[in-house]
Amino acid sequence: MNATPWSLDEFVAHDVFFASSPESAAAPREPGQPAFDPAALEAEFEMRLTAERARIEADAYARGRADGERAARAGLEQSLHAALSTLAHAAQSVQIHEARWLGNLEENLAALSVSVARHIVQREIDADPTFVATLVSRALAQYPVDEEITVRVSPEDLATCRAVIDADNGGARTLRWIGDPTIQRGGCLTEGRERIIDGRVDTALERTYRTIAQIQA
Repeated sequence: MNATPWSLDEFVAHDVFFASSPESAAAPREPGQPAFDPAALEAEFEMRLTAERARIEADAYARGRADGERAARAGLEQSLHAALSTLAHAAQSVQIHEARWLGNLEENLAALSVSVARHIVQREIDADPTFVATLVSRALAQYPVDEEITVRVSPEDLATCRAVIDADNGGARTLRWIGDPTIQRGGCLTEGRERIIDGRVDTALERTYRTIAQIQA
């Protein structure tokens, strides 16, 4: 068997760490340019840092805006709920005060009507001294002739009223006259065995007031 001598070229080792390919081959450097450029590296770092900072700020702004919108929406809903509640209470209060106002209006109209009626009656009393005598005569007509009647009138009307009634009566009735200071001028109160007829002006006007104002006694 023949031995073939080895050549040193067969022992050439390739450095795989520095093996280059067309895609990864470094760009040729200009003559005199160093292999490592700190300024370029720092500029790239600053650029990436600025970009990252901008991204973080944008994310924070977006989150803050979303949180702000949620808080504003919650506050708006709460304010709207409170406003609706206040509006409901206001509407209820208006209804209550409206009913009360209408009731007061009816009472005020009734009071005004009675006040006008009182003024008219008082003017008639002042103009006609026999006004009370007419009321007493109408009241006496409701009693039997043989029944004794007590007639109460104002002390100011007593003399005139008694003179007129006694002249018309001619002694056919038994009457007992009383000047009652609790009875206002122009009114009368007659009392028999079984009934009392109230002809007082103030009570008549009060009944009128209650009827107009729809107030129960």
